[in-house]
Amino acid sequence: MYYLLTPKSVNEAISMTAVSTQRHRTCQQCRLRKVRCDGRQSICSNCDRLQFACSFQTLDSASPVTYRPERLRARQACSRCHGLKVRCSGHLPACLRCQKRGRECVYSSGSPKVGSAVEERGPRDTTLQSLHREDRTNPEPPTTNVVTMDPLRSPDTLEIENALDIFFLRIYPLPGYAFLHRASLYDRFHRGQADQCLLLSIISISTFLTETNPSKREYAAQYLKTAEQLIISNLSQPSIVRTQALLLIVRCKMCLGEYASAFPLVSILSRFAFSLRLNYDNHRVCFLAREARRRLIWAVYMLDQSWAGGLMEFTTCPVDAIYVNLPCTEETWELDVCPETEVQLKSPSKLPGLLAGNVCVSYLRDRVLRHAKRFAAGNSTANEIVYGIRELEAELEYFYRRLPPASIYSERNLRLRAHSPWLPRFVVLHVLWHQCYCDLYRCITSGLIESVPEATLNKIDHAFILRCRQQCTQHAMTIAGIFTSLLDLRLEISALPLEIAACAYQSVRLLLHLGNDNHGVHVPSDRITQYKRSCLQIIQLVARTSPSVATIERDLQGLINENQDRIVHPESRPRHTQQNPRQVLSIHALIARSGFVDDSEDLALQDSQPIDGPPAYEKHGRDSHDPLATTGRPFPHRNLGSVEDMAHGSNMAADMWLQGSNAFEGAWDEPGIGFDLIRQMQWDGMGYHG
Repeated sequence: MYYLLTPKSVNEAISMTAVSTQRHRTCQQCRLRKVRCDGRQSICSNCDRLQFACSFQTLDSASPVTYRPERLRARQACSRCHGLKVRCSGHLPACLRCQKRGRECVYSSGSPKVGSAVEERGPRDTTLQSLHREDRTNPEPPTTNVVTMDPLRSPDTLEIENALDIFFLRIYPLPGYAFLHRASLYDRFHRGQADQCLLLSIISISTFLTETNPSKREYAAQYLKTAEQLIISNLSQPSIVRTQALLLIVRCKMCLGEYASAFPLVSILSRFAFSLRLNYDNHRVCFLAREARRRLIWAVYMLDQSWAGGLMEFTTCPVDAIYVNLPCTEETWELDVCPETEVQLKSPSKLPGLLAGNVCVSYLRDRVLRHAKRFAAGNSTANEIVYGIRELEAELEYFYRRLPPASIYSERNLRLRAHSPWLPRFVVLHVLWHQCYCDLYRCITSGLIESVPEATLNKIDHAFILRCRQQCTQHAMTIAGIFTSLLDLRLEISALPLEIAACAYQSVRLLLHLGNDNHGVHVPSDRITQYKRSCLQIIQLVARTSPSVATIERDLQGLINENQDRIVHPESRPRHTQQNPRQVLSIHALIARSGFVDDSEDLALQDSQPIDGPPAYEKHGRDSHDPLATTGRPFPHRNLGSVEDMAHGSNMAADMWLQGSNAFEGAWDEPGIGFDLIRQMQWDGMGYHG
C-alpha cells in the first residue's frame, strides 16, 4: 500500500515529532524525584503544583539549580502507621497521626532521617535549614498525650496480636476477666483506634499468667509500669477503656504480689466505675455497649469483694449500689444478640450462664463473710448466730436451684467440659460455693482462731454444732475432691484465679482440724493424704506463674509438716486461747501483705530534749540498746533512714508506706483498730493461716 505525501501531511508529521521531542524533556527536580515530567516550557506541571524551582524556568542567575528538592514523603513510617498501611508524616518525636490520637509513636529502627518530613517545606531558606538541623540535633520532648516507652523496646503488631490471642483463649474464661468483647477489640486494633494503656495491660496480664520466661516477664513488667503511668497521668479523664485497663493492672499486681501499690488502685477503679455510672443501665446505647458496661461493673465488684473480705470499711464497690442485670450468655454477648429476658441478681429466674453464676456466688460469699465475721467478733447472741446460719444456708441452697442442669456439678459435667474454654468458670463456681459453707460453719468450730467465743458457743445446741461440723467437713472434702478430679483429667490447665489456691489451703486446713474423732467427724487418713497431695498440686500450678501464691504453698507445706509432728508428739499440740474480737480475725491477708507500717507513735506529742543533758526518754530508764534510742541527734531531727527509728526491729520498715511528712499519716492506725483490723481477712479467699 502506498501513501501520498502532501506538503500538509509533511508539516503535521514534523510538528508532532517536535512536540514528542519536547515532551521527552525532563527537568532536574523530576529527574531526581524519579517522576514523569511533562516538559512544559517555563515550568513543568509537577514543579508548579509543588512550588519547586523548576530547571526550565528562566532564572535571573545563570547558574543552574544545584540543591536537591525537598522530600515530601517520610523516609520511614512509624510502627503503628506501617502496620495500618497509612501515610505517616514522620515527625519527631511522634508523627502527626499518633499525636492526634494520643498514642505512642515508635520507629522500628531509628528515627526518621534528615530528609524526612520533620523539616518544614522550602529548604531554600538558609535560616530555616539551620533551624531544622538544630531540631534534629535537639528534638522537642513529646507532648503530654504521648508517653515514651521504656528503653528496652516497644511491642510490635505481632506481639500485640499474640497477646490478644492468648488473652481471649486462656485468660478471658476466668470469671474476673470476661469484660472485653473480642470482635470489637480486634476491630479497633486493626483500625489503629485501640487504647494504648489497654493494649499494654493485656500484654502484661497475658505474659504474667502464661509465661515463665524471665526476659518476657521483665518486658511485661515494663509494659505494666507504662500502662499504670498512663492511667495515673489521666485520673481527671476516666473512661470505660481506662477502667478496663486499670482492672487488668490491679490483677497483674495481685499476681506479682505487689499489694501495696494495688490496694489504692482498687479504690480508684471503683471511683472510675461509679463516675461513669456503670452501675446503671444505659438504654441509649446498643446492646453490645450496654453488656460491656454490665460485665465491667460486675468484674469490679468481684475484685473489690476479694479485697474487702466482708469488711465494710474496705468495701469500695458495694452491691447495693449496683442496679444492672447479670451478664448474659457468651454466645449472646459474642454475636451481639439482645436476649429476650434479662436476669437480675436476686430474681428467682434461672441463671443465664456460668459467668452470671460466678457473680452470684461472689455476692453470696460476701454476705457469708460479713455475717461470719460479725459472729466471730462476739457481738451476736447464740440465737442470732443460729438464725443467721440457717438464713444463709437457705440462700445458698436457693442459688444452687437457680443453676441450669448443665451447670450443676457432677463428674460427668466436669468431663464434658474437659476441653471447653469455660472449664475454669465451672470449677471456680462450685469451689467457691462449697467454700461459702466452710466459711459459714468455721465460726462455730472450736479450736480455730476464727471461732466464736467459748461462752457463746456453749449456749448453742450441741446437735446443731455437730451437724455444722459434719457439713463443714463434707464441703471441705468436696472441694478437695473437685481438685482431684480436675487433676485426673490430665489437662494442660492454662490459668486459674488466685482464690483457687486459697480455697485449696483452707480445705486441707479444715480436714486436718476436723478429720478426727475429737470433733465427732472422722475422715480416713488415706483420703486426707490424697486430698493433701491434690490441693498442693493445685497451689503449685497457680504459683507457677503467680509469685504471690508461693506464700500459700509454703504455708500449706508447713501446715502438713506441723500436723505430722502433732501426730508423732500429741502432747505438743498447742492450745487455742481466746483473743479479743479485733485480734480474732487478724490473719495473714491481702492488705496485711501490703507491707504498710504502723507509725502511730509519730502522732503523739514527744517530750522536748534539753540542750545540755541526756534525752528525756533516757531519764525514764530506757536502755541504751532500745531500738528507739538515738544518739548524737535531737529527736525532732531523728534519722529517718535508720530502720530502728521506724519500728521496733520491724522488717517492713524498708518498705515504709507514705514516708516523710504527710497529713494523712497514721490514718490507718487509730487506737483499737490499727493494722490488726487491716489483717482481718481470714474469712476471705486470701486468708491462709490458722
